[in-house]
Amino acid sequence: MTGKLLAALLLSARCASAADAPRPVQMINLSCVEALITIDQQGLAGVFSFIAEKDEPAAFADLIVRSHKALKKFVAKVEKDKKLASGISAWDRDALQFALGIYDSPLGATLENPGDKLKARIKELAAGPVVTLEQIAAARRKG
Repeated sequence: MTGKLLAALLLSARCASAADAPRPVQMINLSCVEALITIDQQGLAGVFSFIAEKDEPAAFADLIVRSHKALKKFVAKVEKDKKLASGISAWDRDALQFALGIYDSPLGATLENPGDKLKARIKELAAGPVVTLEQIAAARRKG
């Protein structure tokens, strides 16, 4: 996973620096890179470098609600983090909350229904405790 993380970060920085956009270059949030790797979409890191950091969780939520497989992979990763670190990152929480908001909006009627069981898991995770990414990384190293 470290190799994929490095490749995604380099791609993100390269795309952002090569852009002729008048806005300042921005690095992608590590939580976003990790989430993209989790759903096997690390190639989108360059695209996410053009999204304001505060909007990344909403953009990621829009991505995962369109793929049941991606949604399940992300929820499984967040559940694993919660088990290891007794909480999830604020970025992951925000992405899950945005996903729930999309499902509860008129747009949600046009998407594949995730099912009551998966929605309940998402709601539980989104309402749970938040820990820092550093705490999650330390818990992963331990165990």
